[in-house]
Amino acid sequence: MPKRSKTPLEERDYGPVYLILSGLLALTTFWAIVDMIDLRAPWQDYQQELNQLEYKNVTAELETTEEQLQQKSGDRLKALREQLEQAKADLESQAYIDLQSDLQKVEVEIEKSMQNYRFAKSEFDALWYKYKHAQHHGEEEKAEAIFPKATSLNEEVTELKSKWDTAEAKKEEIEARIAGYRSRIDSLQNEIEVMLAPVNELKKRKELIGDRKIEIKQFILSDFVKGNFGNFIDRVDRCTSCHVNADKSSYDDYPKPFKTHPKHDIYLDIHPVNQFGCTPCHEGQGPALQSADFAHGFVKFWEHPLLTDGFEEAGCNKCHSKEMRVDHAPALSKAKRMVYDLACYACHEIAGYEDAPKIGPPLNDVTAKTTSDFIYRWVRDTKSLRQHTRMPNPQFSHEEALAVTAYLTNISKDSDYSPPPAPSSGSVERGKELVESLGCKGCHVVTERDREIRETDVPYDIAPELTKIGSKVNRDWLYAWIKNPKQYNPDTPMPRLRLTNSEARDITAYLMTRTENGKLVSSLDGVDLDAEELVSEGKAIIRNFGCHGCHEIKGMEGEGKVSVSLNEFGAKTPEELFFGDALARGEVPEETWEAWTIGKLKNSRAYATEQVIQRMPNFAFSEEDARTLAALLKSWDGRTIGANYVHDRGRIGHALEKGRRLARHYNCIGCHIIEGRGGFIRPTVAEHLNVSVDEAASFAPPDLVGEGRKVQPKWLFEFLKDPTTQIRPWLSVRMPTFDFSDDEANDLIEYFQALEGVSEPFMEVEVELTKAEKEAAEKLYSDDYLSCFSCHQVGDKKPEGGPEGWAPDFLLAPDRLNPDWVFDWIENPQALQPGTKMPSFYPDIAQALPDILHGDPDKQIEALRDYLMNIRKYVRN
Repeated sequence: MPKRSKTPLEERDYGPVYLILSGLLALTTFWAIVDMIDLRAPWQDYQQELNQLEYKNVTAELETTEEQLQQKSGDRLKALREQLEQAKADLESQAYIDLQSDLQKVEVEIEKSMQNYRFAKSEFDALWYKYKHAQHHGEEEKAEAIFPKATSLNEEVTELKSKWDTAEAKKEEIEARIAGYRSRIDSLQNEIEVMLAPVNELKKRKELIGDRKIEIKQFILSDFVKGNFGNFIDRVDRCTSCHVNADKSSYDDYPKPFKTHPKHDIYLDIHPVNQFGCTPCHEGQGPALQSADFAHGFVKFWEHPLLTDGFEEAGCNKCHSKEMRVDHAPALSKAKRMVYDLACYACHEIAGYEDAPKIGPPLNDVTAKTTSDFIYRWVRDTKSLRQHTRMPNPQFSHEEALAVTAYLTNISKDSDYSPPPAPSSGSVERGKELVESLGCKGCHVVTERDREIRETDVPYDIAPELTKIGSKVNRDWLYAWIKNPKQYNPDTPMPRLRLTNSEARDITAYLMTRTENGKLVSSLDGVDLDAEELVSEGKAIIRNFGCHGCHEIKGMEGEGKVSVSLNEFGAKTPEELFFGDALARGEVPEETWEAWTIGKLKNSRAYATEQVIQRMPNFAFSEEDARTLAALLKSWDGRTIGANYVHDRGRIGHALEKGRRLARHYNCIGCHIIEGRGGFIRPTVAEHLNVSVDEAASFAPPDLVGEGRKVQPKWLFEFLKDPTTQIRPWLSVRMPTFDFSDDEANDLIEYFQALEGVSEPFMEVEVELTKAEKEAAEKLYSDDYLSCFSCHQVGDKKPEGGPEGWAPDFLLAPDRLNPDWVFDWIENPQALQPGTKMPSFYPDIAQALPDILHGDPDKQIEALRDYLMNIRKYVRN
């Protein structure tokens, strides 16, 4: 065989090489086609599986429906079908054929009669014209000659018209008889169709299932999120290629991924899939189709995998980030409240919390309030003194706690605050009664029993626990504080209860008995708290740990936040997080963002090592609360969503947001029920009065449902500024004075109005009654009719019986209540405030009182309302 190099080019044979390469090309092409059509398209299998499953279910349902129909209406259906066949057979009967023949004959007769009539009528009209023409021109002889002919012809016309009408009537009769045959068929067919409708619907569904196309289903969300170059980019969602029924109702019993979306009527009615897609809420890799893991984003380095295991509500915050309360997202709303309550913004930069207040008291005068020994014990371990305090445990070492104590003690020496001496005597029993009755327990836990019966929605106290307050503060400071908290801390949310000197003295006497058991051993013996080095070290520790974020501290006024911004924390990858030795020790189950964050919240020093010192104080969150907060943190990923997708709160939304923050800051829900939450004081009122919680509602601060429609804005503004007016004078619970600014009072008014969807300016209310209306109203108010005064107080005149059955003073109503609300309240009080003791008189009572305003319920209610709005004039005069 000659060498290749010596073989002429034209004689060389490349056939085997081309054959092998062509075979490889064919194989790879075939593999690529198979991979694309089948192996990389599991969504096709899902759709086919759904079609098969649904076809099977519909077939089974069809069989069941047919069987039930046969059992329930089989005989009737059989009879109807037989009747239908007979009715159709009747169309071929001799009688029906004769009717058709008669109809044809009468139609011929009608045509003939109509033609004869029209011809005769034309001749008559022409002759009658000649007759009238001769009359008009004085040709009497000619007219007289024409008249007999015209009269005879008119009689003929009348006779022909009569024959035509008779033929038409005969035709209508025949058609009616024919229609009877047809209507019988239509009636039977309609009845059969109604009976078979469920069966036919299922058959149609089977047919549609068989005709379904297997295809990719996708939605394109235009300008959804801002890209890296500042432009908004589209998002593609193909989730419904597998989750085909997510946006369809009636598939709740199907297995995943064929189920209807949970709470379909809530979530998808508000967020239609064709407008919002799926991944904006759930995350995942929307365009991916090659596998479920790819589509769900469970692949290495995909930044936004599917939200699961309690993190689902994080998606809500993309479009609802500026709302403290997000409807239908209770966990997210709770997390936002916790961030506000626990002042996470004090150390971390968080968008939306830039103007949030410091939550801790100023520490520049702290020794006027407590002792250095208590300061040391407190900063050493806050949770050992008050387990439910909002302040986290800074986890200071002994030396660090000493240094912090030294600095705080030292700066207090420069303070000119010194509370005046408190009265030395006071009634402990009377003080206890005042604390129990005035409303202190709306915010404070005073006894261990209070905590047992108190039902709140957060694991911490909004206001300080007072079970050991006597071991913390001195008598002089406490007396001055409860008299007027703002004289010590102008920014405190704690209000004034407008206590008399005697009341403040007695409350002070009682609270000073709330102390720790046993004699306390000082931890500061032999320690020089004035040592310059110790004081300097304390200042450095306070600055380093960021105590100034929550507290006003001398020397720290210009300090910034000491920890990282959380605005993009949710976008961090596990590779950017330091796990320390926690993974090796098994303290963290896996190397994920979720595991790191939950572990950090449960134990803030979990990832500290000998070389890496961590400063975050320990909040000791439970697993549930840590997961709740982690979901909120996950939503803070720095992405900017297009304006078309962000919830437009509008004026009402802004009013709600400002009001909710104010209500949270001042803990209004400690006493009142607002938006279905709160009223935490009621169990303590019930225990104090030895009544049920339901009965205690009459002696507790009111439910504020409907407040925005109920009261006049002017009255509410004045009441918020000066709440000394007693609406229910029998109550011992006292609405405190918060010293609201005008802006705060207006914000609260707008908040209550926004809750009701109304916006009313400050208004003057004037209503007048006619003499008849006044007399009718007086009858209705009287004991012989509605007996309104048996429950309602009128000035100094109180109703009979115990105060548990009393209702608000009528004399306050003209300035306080909105007339439109009063009408609705009288008409149906339960609709406005479910569970109220106010009886429902209407509409039944109106029918029983026909002698008053003709028994018209609307006029009776208007008379009752208008009388109430003028009651001062009528009662006092």
